Amino acid sequence: MRKMNKKGKVYLVGAGPGDEGLITVKGLDVLKQADVVLYDKLANQVLISFCRKDAGKIFVGKEAGIHYVSQDETIDVLIKNANEGKTVVRLKGGDPYIFGRGSEEAIALKEAGIEFEVIPGVTAASGASAYAGIPLTHRNMVTQCVFITAHETPDKEDEQVEWEILAKMKNTTLVIYMGVSQIKNVIEKLIGFGMPSGTPAAVIENGTLNSQRSFTTTIKKLESVVWSEKIKPPSIFIIGPTAAFADEIKWFENKPLFGKRVVITRAEDQSSRMNKLLTEKGADVTSFNTISTSIAKPGRDIKKLISEKHYDWLIFTSENGARYFFELMNDEKLDARILGGIKIASIGSGTHSRLKEFNIISDFIPTEFTSESLVKELSKTENLNGKNIIRIKGDFNYDPLTENLKSNGANVDTYEVYKLFRSNPDNYEIENLKKNGADAFLFTSMSTVNNFFSIIGEEDGLSLLNNAQVVAAIGPVTAGALKEHGIEDFEISSVHTIEGMVNTLVNVFSGSIRH
Repeated sequence: MRKMNKKGKVYLVGAGPGDEGLITVKGLDVLKQADVVLYDKLANQVLISFCRKDAGKIFVGKEAGIHYVSQDETIDVLIKNANEGKTVVRLKGGDPYIFGRGSEEAIALKEAGIEFEVIPGVTAASGASAYAGIPLTHRNMVTQCVFITAHETPDKEDEQVEWEILAKMKNTTLVIYMGVSQIKNVIEKLIGFGMPSGTPAAVIENGTLNSQRSFTTTIKKLESVVWSEKIKPPSIFIIGPTAAFADEIKWFENKPLFGKRVVITRAEDQSSRMNKLLTEKGADVTSFNTISTSIAKPGRDIKKLISEKHYDWLIFTSENGARYFFELMNDEKLDARILGGIKIASIGSGTHSRLKEFNIISDFIPTEFTSESLVKELSKTENLNGKNIIRIKGDFNYDPLTENLKSNGANVDTYEVYKLFRSNPDNYEIENLKKNGADAFLFTSMSTVNNFFSIIGEEDGLSLLNNAQVVAAIGPVTAGALKEHGIEDFEISSVHTIEGMVNTLVNVFSGSIRH
């Protein structure tokens, strides 16, 4: 008897209006489990990084002049993959059922006999309004809220929006979606049907993202604000008494780095923590990855290395070193017992934290997170003469730590556990950076500096950095690399960590550090 293939299931998931943190817990859970994910530009692309590595990721949106997938084609892809027994997520900006065409997809799935589930999302009205400091309701002045689309489908014979009724409604907030190109028409109708021209109004562009822009005015002046400020989609309009609250209770746009475009140059797999810290401070972050890393295959395995002699110290100077060393240990099916009797030194809180993930507590961390400080401070408490030390590192040649340890009489064996490569951003990323520049550039190693200039070119690199408000180096070695490329105006983080760099940036932009 022929076995029937079991059909899969489709989840229509609301991704929220922009901020990736606004997706629901349930939505994120199914996204992580999906076999196939269909997404478009309205869903924050960061969310795609949560998908399984082997998941199919299908773009079904619009890219100007490049790509367009119709709604019918999107539905066909949903049904096809579900019929193949796959778990499918249709990731949609905002909420699937609020101007998101989720109902059309649900009906089609029902007719095709496909099991589906709708996971609601934060819609632009509630998300963008909250981030702009505009309550949609207020007990003393607004008791109802109406969501409206200003862009109705062209095949309708009659307009469905009752503008005359809306214009006369009291104690009401109107939220208008997809209205940038139609705002002149909307304003004329509302005022024409009797809405007072002094009614408070606001427009919010890129709501809940760190590139958000919001402007409050009156309905009479709303159109001129749209054109003078060059407002672009995605944007929503809020018309009603509570729009006037924006200046009083806005919070999102008051963050210390809000509106600052910050470029980070770390390896992609190391950028997330820095990205998160900057985003929390309000920065509009661009990741321009200049380096990538991969595990190395040392000539000796760890078990053989440690058995050759009695080692006094094992030194880690980076998160990469800690991460790849313990990956190699895992490959050899070793655990921390093999390190018994060896003291651990590490540079930086990030390295120390990464070691703790492997249940290793550093015996020594210098107060200043530099190679020079490690040797200087360790030699005050430990006679390094004759000590046997393993220095964990990458395949880079410049290694002052090893030289300083040897000059203090230590016997140092270097153990390379990872390789560094120059990343190759695509032409779009490079041209976009050259065209738009940034308010700040952050460099976390000598390699990020050298690779940045190698990728961008010396002339364009100098132009970009010299035109930025802030160029920041994590420490003196990185700063030295900037000098070698002709950059003289830069900040060195007083604490040589990712957190220290972010705090330095905040202090510069707040005026605590004169720049």
